[in-house]
Amino acid sequence: MKIGVFDLVLFGLIFSSVYAEIDAKEISVYGDHCQLCGEYAYCRKQPTYGQAVSALRSYYEQRGLQVLVLKQKARFLEAEIYKGGCIVDRVLLDLKTGRIRSTY
Repeated sequence: MKIGVFDLVLFGLIFSSVYAEIDAKEISVYGDHCQLCGEYAYCRKQPTYGQAVSALRSYYEQRGLQVLVLKQKARFLEAEIYKGGCIVDRVLLDLKTGRIRSTY
């Protein structure tokens, strides 16, 4: 039985100890929400741009991360999340529900 380059690469990928640089708990969990709209994820009134940016920054600063807001389109606010100057996530904040989800 011959072992080829593909087999070696596949073996290396399967049995290597490759981990992400940042802990998953530091980045938004799927379906998580910020303080904008409460626990049940419904805003009675859509927050202003300033309120949304403030809430998003507050959410990530508690985890030691920085936020760069890119744009607002309709009811969504798009932002990049940084740790130590390196981008670790890009998220959408739904201004109607307060839900945060990763675009990756």
